[in-house]
Amino acid sequence: MPFAKNEFRRKVVLFHQAHARSHVSTMTDWTLYKLEWDLMQHPPYSPDMVPSDFYLFSLLQLHLDGAIFNSNEVINEVHLFLDSPTPHFFAEGIEKLPERWQTIVDFKGDYYPY
Repeated sequence: MPFAKNEFRRKVVLFHQAHARSHVSTMTDWTLYKLEWDLMQHPPYSPDMVPSDFYLFSLLQLHLDGAIFNSNEVINEVHLFLDSPTPHFFAEGIEKLPERWQTIVDFKGDYYPY
């Protein structure tokens, strides 16, 4: 830990951690304190705009829409879908995230009729 202590004290570090109690341990709190890292506040959250529903999974839903599969077929179809996109596909989804986050902040986590 001496390397981390010396290396990261010279930089501004903001640390975002999930607030589920299982993820917040005394050891984590102590380490953040010793490294003098600031803990970011949990951002606004809207259940209507769950991050996992954005881009990749919404496109997967469109891809699978209306199809009837047995369990092995759906697993294969999901693998085909996830293996087919180009790096540009994922970059485009990542580039759209700030706008999505800003919408959540603007609505203060309230319902957003998208």
